[in-house]
Amino acid sequence: MRSCRAPRGCWYEMTRAVVILFLALTLSGCVGRMPVLQKRSYDFKSTALFRQPCDEDVPLGEYEIALNRCNSTRLLRMIDTFLTIQEADRTQGIPGDTLVDVRQKGFTIYIDEDKKIRRPNTRVLHGNEALAAVGMAVSPPPLQKPEEIRAYADFMAQHYAEEYIERDMTHAADRFCLNTRNSLDIGEDRVFTIVWREGLVFKRVIGGGPVSNPKQERALLVCPGDFLIDTLTGTVNTSTKAVSPIK
Repeated sequence: MRSCRAPRGCWYEMTRAVVILFLALTLSGCVGRMPVLQKRSYDFKSTALFRQPCDEDVPLGEYEIALNRCNSTRLLRMIDTFLTIQEADRTQGIPGDTLVDVRQKGFTIYIDEDKKIRRPNTRVLHGNEALAAVGMAVSPPPLQKPEEIRAYADFMAQHYAEEYIERDMTHAADRFCLNTRNSLDIGEDRVFTIVWREGLVFKRVIGGGPVSNPKQERALLVCPGDFLIDTLTGTVNTSTKAVSPIK
């Protein structure tokens, strides 16, 4: 490698080398399944409910990897099934689904039939926390008499909730940039919540939804560091969060 004595000459040589490398990678078809010019990280959490064998012949989507392959299809199946859960409506004569009804539709916080192993990314809530999960938190009224306190406690104890967390997010950002740096957060971030009152479904709510959040920042050669290091070492510098319980 030639040595350069003048700072301006060194800068020119380095800039030219970066541009040549950029063009070589682009023209040689290096921008493939895991783009060399783009850094990606994944945040994937799932209950693994409604999973079915994945057709290996189906090509991966633009933001899919082996970890979340076919997850979008599974999530649609989960949403459709969740919407069949009946809420109680006395005016319509609908009692609401029982816990057994919901289990038969496929929603359970346990992996095993003995109900000893909790499913990852699920939460159990009681009382006011259960109501707050569907946006119906209540403040206790002024209570003075023991019977009033007992009646309020008994009423809140009738509420039981389960949450099912599903997150399949991809963060993509430019490795190489001149004046701007583009990034994108895209995927699904949902929480399925079911609240029972006196053993019957009182509310069922899907929080969150699809996410597509592009962002553009002003930048001046802030990206070549990772780009050059990853290219020379042959890595893609992606980080993946595996399925893990949410505390």
